[in-house]
Amino acid sequence: MRAWVRPHRGPAKNIQLSTIPTPALPPSSSSDVLIRVSHVSLTFNTKLVMALIPNTPLTRPWVPEIEFSGEIVAAGANAPPEVRDPGTHVIGFESVLNFAMGHGVLAEYVRVPGSHVVRVSDEIDMASASGINTSGSTALKMCRTAGVREGHVVLVNGASGSVGSVLVQLCKVRGVRVVGVASGGNEEMFIDYRKNDPLPDYLASHYGDKPFDFILDCVGTQSLYANSPAYLKPEGAVVNIGALEGIYVTAFNILANKFLPTWLGGVPRRYITFSTPPTRDAAIYMAHLAEKGRIRFPVDSAYDMEDAVAAYERIATQRARGKVVIKVRSD
Repeated sequence: MRAWVRPHRGPAKNIQLSTIPTPALPPSSSSDVLIRVSHVSLTFNTKLVMALIPNTPLTRPWVPEIEFSGEIVAAGANAPPEVRDPGTHVIGFESVLNFAMGHGVLAEYVRVPGSHVVRVSDEIDMASASGINTSGSTALKMCRTAGVREGHVVLVNGASGSVGSVLVQLCKVRGVRVVGVASGGNEEMFIDYRKNDPLPDYLASHYGDKPFDFILDCVGTQSLYANSPAYLKPEGAVVNIGALEGIYVTAFNILANKFLPTWLGGVPRRYITFSTPPTRDAAIYMAHLAEKGRIRFPVDSAYDMEDAVAAYERIATQRARGKVVIKVRSD
């Protein structure tokens, strides 16, 4: 089968379209499923992993990406009944550990445990569905961790991105009023952070007398938290899943934000961050909302299998409005 492979540690532009062995059929007694991949949804963090994980015998061939949509080819007898029949449309994900080790899904076929796969309606768009696992799981976890509920007013930073666009919709499903921050191309819908720079000053002047219940940051803007007492309720919190300023600066900020006491300059507002691996329960819930038409998973752009490098270049701009997707199937 064809798959994109990272030949050595480095940026995404180094990946190569290669031929590697197709995964074997699942043993009859297993819970694994073999899937013909339809679309793969790219994640921004892949470029960080490509640059960090060394090239070793345990990580070769190193295939990127973690989530996909496709259809069942074969399944073991212990797979969930709803994902056993050949031709069933599904969404799925690889484990974070396997992804980090290079056993990713940017390939024509994948074999994963049945617990990592969710059946979806035949009517759902497979390009859009390929982004349900990571974007959906992350948005849902942010809402649940913050405890947003009807009547709350929240600020969503990065409201037009792959997670933010879903998060805005999920908040509205819950009866929450959303104020979004995005780029100028979306200024009719959101606060344009470029026109209203510095953003904290704008928020303080416009929302200081009606502060937010929560700030949900999909970007990782440290100044948004540092100045939050001016526009965030004392009992509120900033929930951040972004790393705009780089992994090392972000790691330092996380430690300072969580543990620096106020008498040493710490910010008197809660700061919450967490890992966001996809989960099957979240995928089931979010797929149900998508099938009911209550949430859309927007696709910024879709690239043919041969054009994956261009797709990663689009991701790198940090201007994608929704998911960047690779169309793996040629038919």
